[in-house]
Formats: sequence, C-alpha cells, structure tokens
Amino acid sequence: MAKVTNPERRIGHDFKHVDRVRNWALILAKHEQRPELELIEAAALLHDIGLAYVTERQHHAEIGADIATDFLEKQDHFSKNKIKQIYNAIRLHSSPKPGDWLADLLRDADRMELFGAVGIIRAFSSKHWKEEYDPLNIKGETWRFSIQQFEGRFADGTGIGPTIVDQLNFQLSLYDDLYTESAKRLARPFYTFTQQFILQLEQEINAPIPN
Repeated sequence: MAKVTNPERRIGHDFKHVDRVRNWALILAKHEQRPELELIEAAALLHDIGLAYVTERQHHAEIGADIATDFLEKQDHFSKNKIKQIYNAIRLHSSPKPGDWLADLLRDADRMELFGAVGIIRAFSSKHWKEEYDPLNIKGETWRFSIQQFEGRFADGTGIGPTIVDQLNFQLSLYDDLYTESAKRLARPFYTFTQQFILQLEQEINAPIPN
C-alpha cells in the first residue's frame, strides 16, 4: 500500500465532485455503449481517494490507485483482472497519456467538470486567492490558448496566468484533449457557455457610460 504522507490534509475534492464524476462516467458509458457499469462506477467513486493522503497533488493518482486496489482486494467483489483495470484507470485519470477504454472514459468524466456552470464554480473556488480578472484585459492573457500553449507556459514557469479568468481559459483548453466522441459532443454546450460567460463579463464591465 502507498505510504500515507499526510492523512489530515484535505486538499481533495468533496463527495459532490465524486458524485458528479460518477454520474458523468455512467452517462458516457451509456453513450459509448459500454455495459460494464459496476466497474465504471467503482472507478469513478474511488478516482480521487488519494487526494486526502498526499501533500503534492501530482502524486494523488498513483497513490490513490494503490489505496483503491488494497480496498477492493479486501472486499473480494471484483476479479483480479477488473481490479487491475480500476487501478490503471485511477493511475492515469490525471495523465495526458492514453490508456485503455476505462482509463479514457474516467478521464473524460473527470474533465466534464471543467466546463459550464460547475467549471466556473471550480475555477473561482480553486483559485480564490487570484484576482478575478484584469480590468485592462478582461478575457485574460490566455484567451483561446491551446493546451499546447499552456504546456509551454508551464514548462517555462509562466503558469496559468494571474487571474481566475486565465484559469477558466486553461480549463477551456482541455476540451480538445477529451478522448471519447461522446464527451466531446456532450461537453460542447458547456464549453460554449463558459466562453460566453467570459464574453458577458467583459461586456458588463466595459459597458459605456451614457451621455
């Protein structure tokens, strides 16, 4: 089992997030015609279990996969092969690397959270210490950036950007990294909603003063 580095530190998402990801995973499974609903639901419910046991977020998937495996083996409900599938899906759910069908479906279900009203809530709650927007550039310096452009910023230390709107722009860039066709289709209106939110924010703040 993975070593628990700090079990008291709560840096993870709450159960509302887990429940939403579970729901999206089951919705995507239906659209992708995957019948293994119990397997999918277990992976979704356990996908972020590692977050409560790490001090660095980037390690949570690997540690969570180990914790989930230990738990599932003790339950004696799934076969070893299915537990291995769940392990692999949890380990890869935050990685850009493609996996098997379960890993890709779980990753997409998790990323459906980045768009729409839920995505906006998450941006404001996760980056609450940042300025909401730059009054001189409300759409942000990263407006319509691709994920490759953001990766370049991460590589050179620039980061996401100084505002919460830049965080929203980063979340929008991940739309092109969705794996399943169902996720791309279902996420599209939420993606558009988020873009419109930023444009609406700009319009309201820059509204002209009448003569």
